[in-house]
Amino acid sequence: MPAIKNIVPLDVREYGRPPEPTAANPFAQVDWIFKKRSDRMENKATKENYKAACEFFKTHVVSTHGGAPYYLNKQWDEFALLRLKSEIEDRFDSGELQYKPLTMAGTFSCIRQAMKEAASYNLLPTRHLHDVNYEQGESETDKDITYPEAELDQIVKATKAELTFTKQVLHGYTPTNVGQDPRITPRRGAKAGYGYAVEANMRWYFEQVLQSQAIGSTPDNLSFHKSFLQAAADFHGGLNSMYRRWGVTSRIGMPLLMPLVIELMHATGLNPSSCLGLKTDCYREEHPLTGMPYLLYEKKRSDGELQLHLSLLDSRESQFLKREQSHLVKRVISQLLELTAPYRERIPKNSELKSLLLIYEGNGPSSYGSVLALSNAQTSIWCRGMVAQYALTTEAGKPLSFNLVRFRSTKLTEMALAGRDIFDIQQVAGHKSVSRTLAYISKRRLDAPARAVVAKALQTIKENRSEAPATPKSSSRVIPIHPIQTYKGLLSDCKNAFDPPPRVRQSKEFVQGQPCTRFNMCLFCHNVVVLRENLPTLFAYRSQILTAQDNNVQNLPHAWLYNDSLNVIDALMNLDESPFSPEDINWAIELAETLDVVIDPVLYRGVEE
Repeated sequence: MPAIKNIVPLDVREYGRPPEPTAANPFAQVDWIFKKRSDRMENKATKENYKAACEFFKTHVVSTHGGAPYYLNKQWDEFALLRLKSEIEDRFDSGELQYKPLTMAGTFSCIRQAMKEAASYNLLPTRHLHDVNYEQGESETDKDITYPEAELDQIVKATKAELTFTKQVLHGYTPTNVGQDPRITPRRGAKAGYGYAVEANMRWYFEQVLQSQAIGSTPDNLSFHKSFLQAAADFHGGLNSMYRRWGVTSRIGMPLLMPLVIELMHATGLNPSSCLGLKTDCYREEHPLTGMPYLLYEKKRSDGELQLHLSLLDSRESQFLKREQSHLVKRVISQLLELTAPYRERIPKNSELKSLLLIYEGNGPSSYGSVLALSNAQTSIWCRGMVAQYALTTEAGKPLSFNLVRFRSTKLTEMALAGRDIFDIQQVAGHKSVSRTLAYISKRRLDAPARAVVAKALQTIKENRSEAPATPKSSSRVIPIHPIQTYKGLLSDCKNAFDPPPRVRQSKEFVQGQPCTRFNMCLFCHNVVVLRENLPTLFAYRSQILTAQDNNVQNLPHAWLYNDSLNVIDALMNLDESPFSPEDINWAIELAETLDVVIDPVLYRGVEE
């Protein structure tokens, strides 16, 4: 286990010693060490960061341990960073902490540097703080964070309600043959079923006089159908509301197109600009190399067109078989083409609008009936209207931030939650760098299931270890008498190497009847047995994962597995969670620094020396 490297040494005699904390000023030493560190910084903003980190740390200590006098040489031991990370994650999980990920990452970094400072000048009981990664958070503003499950559920339900009207228009109007001519108005009037105030009679006029063709309330229509149009406003909630009840429309506007756009965005995770720029021929049935459906799209800062292979959007079970997402994308695009066909014909051949998929008929005073390209500004107006119409709210009860860009991170996060390989997700995102893809994936939504996986693995390790007798501290090992034969593995021991977990059985490398060789899966296997003698190798493995994550993230497949492995090993090093004693952990950490063993060859692929 590599220790955190020391900072550039200063004259210890000039550095001084921390003041004595008191009941009135319990955090005098904390304030002192953070100020010492801050004073060495030249940048004003950096100094402010250390000041904010100091205040956070003191508040955190009060919340978790109380406000007793705080001594650096008692509280900051070699496990201080591990404990701090675990405590912060627990507070996030409970909802007590509401910091944005980027802010928390910066705060943790400042605390880490202050601890390094104290260790470097012999102010702590150790000069070796055990390092820990605190993942850089993605920039999660209200505009671009992944939709939480509860918010997405509201959006899906509201969109389905709007989609009902779109489907009615696509299906076409079916005459009802109800009512009678509203122009016949005996004195008995509406009470007797006569006149324009009766909606059935409005239907009759629509079907018999207008030949089931929806008209708008333009000046041209007013002269011929004034009574019909005026009655719609006076008695039936307005022309558009009445038409909506009947499943017809006088124009193909945004309310008809947007539910389909939302379906397309949620299914593909495209950038809004890429989605709005799709062409009428964007869907292709067969790729020349794979024979599978794909989508052509353009992306800013990319050269030319990109291809989204739609089979990547499907779950593993439906890939190359059901093609569920391919059928969905094809259906949505076909419906959009069908909706826009009537007015697409009147667009001049040399107009760019002719080939755009997402066009609509304007409704403004100066644009009524004009064919326009759907824009980000117009989609934002529609989204805000949906929030108001359907009372869409966050978990805190505030109006929901509904926009198209959030579907991108939502789609990529959903794929990650489904266990998809990071490179599949990267291809869907169209990113050149996998680190860019990782930034889009919401750690907030991944944390809960990841923590559950780690907790289950740790519980299995504890239960299996309790079944085996204690291992003596000498290098020789006494083979335990146990009803199940225990096998010696690379990372741990195994209760039955011929009974691997389902994930290993499903892999191409697994051969029935041969022992399992997937050592990097041992920590999550129901047969895992971790004894004292396994700890040095596990801790060496942890160092190798950290190194690979720092230097080789672009070539590191199954990143979630390695993150989970780190969390399990961190838990084994955490005195509050570990079934091992402090003496065992310290012994293993020291021995791990001397080990020279390649535990997982994948971690070394492409690492630059």
